[in-house]
Amino acid sequence: MSSINNQQDNGERNKNDAYLPFEPRMEPTAPDTLNSKRTIIISLSFLTVLLAWSYFNFKVPLLLNDILGDNPFKDIIKGSIMAMDNFVAVIIQPFFGDLSDRTRSKYGRRMPFIITGTVLAAIFFVLIPWMRILLGLILIIFLFDVAMSIFRGASIAILPDYTSDKMYSKASAIQQFVANMGGLIGFLIPIIIGFIPNLSVEWIDRLGFLIIGILMIALLAIQIIYIKETPTGEKGFKFTSKRIEIDRASFRAREVEDELEPGEAKKQKLKSYRDTVKIMKGHKDFAYFLMAVFFMYLAFASVEAFFSSFAMEYLGLYDAAYEQTGNQADAKKMAEAQASTLFLAYAGPMIASAFFVGMLGQSKRVGRKNAVKIFLIWMIISISIMSFVIAPIVYQNHQPFLMIVILMLISIPWMGFIVNSFPILWDLAPEGKVGIYTGIYYTFNQAAYTIAPILFGGILFLFIGFGDYRYIVMFPFVLFCVVMGLLLFSRVKGGETKED
Repeated sequence: MSSINNQQDNGERNKNDAYLPFEPRMEPTAPDTLNSKRTIIISLSFLTVLLAWSYFNFKVPLLLNDILGDNPFKDIIKGSIMAMDNFVAVIIQPFFGDLSDRTRSKYGRRMPFIITGTVLAAIFFVLIPWMRILLGLILIIFLFDVAMSIFRGASIAILPDYTSDKMYSKASAIQQFVANMGGLIGFLIPIIIGFIPNLSVEWIDRLGFLIIGILMIALLAIQIIYIKETPTGEKGFKFTSKRIEIDRASFRAREVEDELEPGEAKKQKLKSYRDTVKIMKGHKDFAYFLMAVFFMYLAFASVEAFFSSFAMEYLGLYDAAYEQTGNQADAKKMAEAQASTLFLAYAGPMIASAFFVGMLGQSKRVGRKNAVKIFLIWMIISISIMSFVIAPIVYQNHQPFLMIVILMLISIPWMGFIVNSFPILWDLAPEGKVGIYTGIYYTFNQAAYTIAPILFGGILFLFIGFGDYRYIVMFPFVLFCVVMGLLLFSRVKGGETKED
């Protein structure tokens, strides 16, 4: 009996010895309890990401229009610049994600990256509108993209570090809601600027970037004050070869041995890319699902990259505002505020409908796959109306109301596709392979976001002779992609809950 007790004591002591000698600075919660306040504050870094990107996607194409002028290749150049952040993210973001797993710091393992990345990103973000030389602007945008990649992964990964497994789904839902509010705020900025009198044209471009830069630092300050990560080291920054893990029950940190040596890990990573092809060949339903996802994101990434240019040029919002005000600065404010309203009409209903479109997929009478098909058919009908009825009517008529209505009817089923595609993905994945299947999903997602701006920029270039009317091809292109998505998705078998 004494021997058994000694073995238990030794086992407990060895387990405790694995923990680093640093006490948690936040109080752990029970496994079936969620600290909502802490979850919301942790989510502020992800809110910062979407806040910056939403305004970036709205404003940078307009800045590039001013710089490029009548350059016949401007659509291809704009598309390439808008795709640059995805190139950077694919190459750099995994590196910083792995680095944060191995960070020894008195501030924790995620916050050093969130602090460093946010500060640098805010600085470069504020500088963007000050540079009016194309190569200089590309350099600043590249540095901004790198800075965002430093903390984008950490802004998401910090949540599961301090959330129990049982509560992670609920915490993730809160994080997504809070983060998407950042996107809405970004689209509200041009409307707010529209109410500020006596701004020069230059400061109309600069003020929004400055406001968001200040907001990024303010949100970071709130996180620094309230989120006290468990220390993983005694200094500011130190990187080790061993990964560090946070025990979600106690919030204590410990080192974890890698199963593979660094050289073997690299070989395994290279092998995993070959395995992706093998998985797709061996699992046709998953391959069809991935191709459907690719076409869907190809469609909407194209819209996001060029929609502000579409609103200003195709709808003629600036020309109408100038006729009304007779002043270049006031016309710019008014036109950008109207264009931003269109973005809100697209983003707002998506967020508001997320819960309800998810419930349709959970309904046993409908099911996930049928729900997705319903949403895809809904999108095809709405986009067809946009392509062949609304778009020809609104050309240069300066009235965005019809666009607002139809964008709302497009955004809701798009959210329905996004929300219900993840459960289908997880049910298609064999047991124990959810991680790699999710990774492959995001590879196709990133590929679409990288290709879309360049591809659609090239399509616009082919129609450059049509002037502003060339944007008439935008929604037929989106329609083609969604139809392809429906055809491919219709070939997917499985993906419902196991009980079904």
